[in-house]
Amino acid sequence: MRITKKDCRRVVRHQASADVAYKPGVDVRGKAVAPADLSGGFTIPLPDVYEFNITKDLSAYLGGAEDQLAADKAAALAAQKTTTATDAALSSAELSLAGAETAAATAQTDADTAATAAAAAQAAADAAPTDHSLEVAAENAASAASSAQATADAAASTLASAQSAYDAVESAAATGDYSTALSQSQSALSAAESLGYTQDATAQTASATASSTASDAASADAAALQAADKVAKSAGMELNVGTVRFNVATGAMTFNGQPLNDAATGELAVICKEILAGGKR
Repeated sequence: MRITKKDCRRVVRHQASADVAYKPGVDVRGKAVAPADLSGGFTIPLPDVYEFNITKDLSAYLGGAEDQLAADKAAALAAQKTTTATDAALSSAELSLAGAETAAATAQTDADTAATAAAAAQAAADAAPTDHSLEVAAENAASAASSAQATADAAASTLASAQSAYDAVESAAATGDYSTALSQSQSALSAAESLGYTQDATAQTASATASSTASDAASADAAALQAADKVAKSAGMELNVGTVRFNVATGAMTFNGQPLNDAATGELAVICKEILAGGKR
């Protein structure tokens, strides 16, 4: 190994002289001062040798930054797809609920009409008690009114189910649960259809959109999870470059057993001084 004068000037220039080394009990001018560990103070036993590792985060070499960026983008896309899916489910459920409300209202109107007809038939029969045909007509009208009201009551119950499903869709949409939002939207549709509701073109499109966007959201979620898992696997991967060891008693400091500080480079400083003075080594 060759040592140039430039290298030696650097070593000698940074070689600490003895008078700058710490000396317990004296200040920088050599005057006596009270020691730092005054009697009665709290002392902690310290080790004679300190060691710590020098490590290097390897994530940068494993594409960590790129992976994190990809994971962030995937998460953002998944969030966007989730919002689209829940909005679509909510729109479809809203149309189904409206259809159920219309069907239930029609059923109740029919029941009210039948009840009015039954009342009129009964009044006619009461006015002509000897007319058997009017009595029969009144009985038939009463039966029809009873059946219509039963239908209206069932429709009201089904409407309540559709409303409950719609409320569940709203709740799921608020939390980003597109899967529940879709299933509850389909429940609202089933309830409406049981009342005789038939989807028009707009409702059919909304229902199809709810299904397709939920599928897109599921795929985006899976991609986001995969990207996040890749980041997690590369995170925390560190290379142990070496170990620094410092001996309090001697002041020697080494890295993987090799000298680091001025005390350990003293011999090199002597050699350099000889070179700078014109000698050869």
